[in-house]
Amino acid sequence: MRLFIAALITEEMRAALARAQEALQRAAPDRALRWVAPENYHITLLFLGEQPEERVPAIVQAMESARAGIAPFEVGVQGLGVFPNWNRPNVLWAGVSEGGQPLAQMATALERALLPAPSGKPFHPHITLARLKTPCRDADGLKKRLHDATQRLASTDFGRYELRAISLMQSTLTPDGSVYTELHAVAL
Repeated sequence: MRLFIAALITEEMRAALARAQEALQRAAPDRALRWVAPENYHITLLFLGEQPEERVPAIVQAMESARAGIAPFEVGVQGLGVFPNWNRPNVLWAGVSEGGQPLAQMATALERALLPAPSGKPFHPHITLARLKTPCRDADGLKKRLHDATQRLASTDFGRYELRAISLMQSTLTPDGSVYTELHAVAL
């Protein structure tokens, strides 16, 4: 089972992000970009990859421990950017502007509990909108067009909502893209 732990978003936020994604697609209609389907938008807390089914109870227990002491809280999403930077963009994202601290706290606790060797990298909560195929050939100015379109939407507020649970998700790869299924939700 290919698994990850996520904070899911509301339909209203999904729709606002989809409108921004459509504007970006018009500005940079390039096959070098793999756009995330709007139904798959989420904030990843921890990607676990392939896991045996018998590990699910331990994962759920780690989720329950990670959310201990964290009450439901506001998550705001605003602005766009890329990882790692505009010289070598790999991921186009919408940023979490509110609620990052409790998300990071849970992500760190999950990483410590579930990974044999935690990465130690800082957690940057975001919603992935597209991935750029690497290496990104830029013969037609894709990076500039994408950068310009992103800058036009840089201050866009995509909304806020109260996060009330974190979810264990299964990712099934298909020829038409990934299909995500919520296996378990842990209330905050």
